[in-house]
Amino acid sequence: MTTIAQHAEPQRLGNPRTVQSRLRTAEFSDDVEALDQLARSEVPGEVLRKIAHNPATSEATLEHLIDLDQRWLTFPVTRRCDLSPAFIDRIARRLTDRNAIFHASSASNAAPETLHYLAEHPSAPPATTETVTQRLGAGDTSVS
Repeated sequence: MTTIAQHAEPQRLGNPRTVQSRLRTAEFSDDVEALDQLARSEVPGEVLRKIAHNPATSEATLEHLIDLDQRWLTFPVTRRCDLSPAFIDRIARRLTDRNAIFHASSASNAAPETLHYLAEHPSAPPATTETVTQRLGAGDTSVS
């Protein structure tokens, strides 16, 4: 396999074969280090989204992806069912983008405390409170 450093070479960035190779690596690799290197190299958002969906991607790499782009990468990260409630909470408490906050409020493994935090966030859109209220059930509507 080609090294990740070769993928990031500036003269190769526009090469369609290189882009396809990066996409395949991001989607199918089970090499944690390769995925992390790829996430930290200069790659298009499409590749980063594939990395976010890949079950082999480490939590540290996922946190890096959120740091790179909260708006577009929070959704694929929070859709994963293999992440712990503690990890979802760590991510949620770093969010500032209103769309990212909304997406995190529907994370399948979010703890009730995390959902409350998101609903009360000053940047949260009104739909976040609605989502949290629905998720917590009709019995607990005091999220604000």
